[in-house]
Amino acid sequence: MLQAEIGNTLFRALDARITENEDGTFFIQGITQQESITMKVANLEVRTYNFGGTSANYASFEDLNGAAYFTNPDGEGWVTISNYNEEAQTASGSFEFRAIQEGVDTIAVQNGLFYQAKILNILPDDEIIIDPVTNAGTFVCQIDGNPFNPFNVSALVSTDFIEIKGYTGIKSITIKVPITIETGSYSLPRMGFSAYYEDGSGLQDSVTGNVIIFEHDPIDRKIKGTFFFLTDTIAITLGQFNVTYQ
Repeated sequence: MLQAEIGNTLFRALDARITENEDGTFFIQGITQQESITMKVANLEVRTYNFGGTSANYASFEDLNGAAYFTNPDGEGWVTISNYNEEAQTASGSFEFRAIQEGVDTIAVQNGLFYQAKILNILPDDEIIIDPVTNAGTFVCQIDGNPFNPFNVSALVSTDFIEIKGYTGIKSITIKVPITIETGSYSLPRMGFSAYYEDGSGLQDSVTGNVIIFEHDPIDRKIKGTFFFLTDTIAITLGQFNVTYQ
C-alpha cells in the first residue's frame, strides 16, 4: 500500500514496491493506472532521508499527461523509513515533498504513507528476482537530464531479437538488439538494432546513439548493458539495464 494527498486529490497506488538497485540504493514506487510516485533513498535503514538540493536522494511525481515533477534541485521533502522487516522483505514509512516541473508548475505531496511495501532484491550472485509480467530486472536512464525509473520492465525474445522495455504511465523506452548479440559496443542506427522513446505525443526513433553489452548469457537468458541515444527532440542518457528475458 502507498498513498498520499496531491493538492486536493488522493493518490492511492494500485501497486507499490521497493526495488534494490545494483549500487545498493533503493526506489520506493507506487503507481495508479496513469500516475506514479518514485522516491530514491540510499538504503533502508530506519531513519529520515531528505530530498532537494544536491542530495543523492530524491522524489518525483509523474501525472496522467506524462509531465514529471522533481524535488531536486529546487524542491524539498523527506521520507522516513519507520519499519524494515528483513525476514519478510517489506518496509513501511511516511513521506512528504514539494516537486517542481521547471518553469511550469509546483505540486505538494502531503500525508504520504507506505505500508509493508514488498522489496524486490538483486541477489548477490546477480540472479534477478522476476515478476514475469512487470519486472524482468532493472532499467534506468535519464530523459533530458531527469531520472526515468520505470515501474515496469519487460524483456522478451522473438525469432530475431531481444526487446528490452521500461515503461510507466504513457512513457516508455525500448531497446531492441539481435538475439545473437555478443559483448561489445554498437553504434546507432545499425542494422538489427533499434532504440526509441514513446509518450502521449507518439514514437520518436533514435537518430544516433550507442549500446554497450557487458554480458549476454543465452542459456540463462540474461543480458546486461548500457545505452544512450538522441531523437530529433529528446536526449536519452545514462541508460542501464540488467534483465532476464522470457
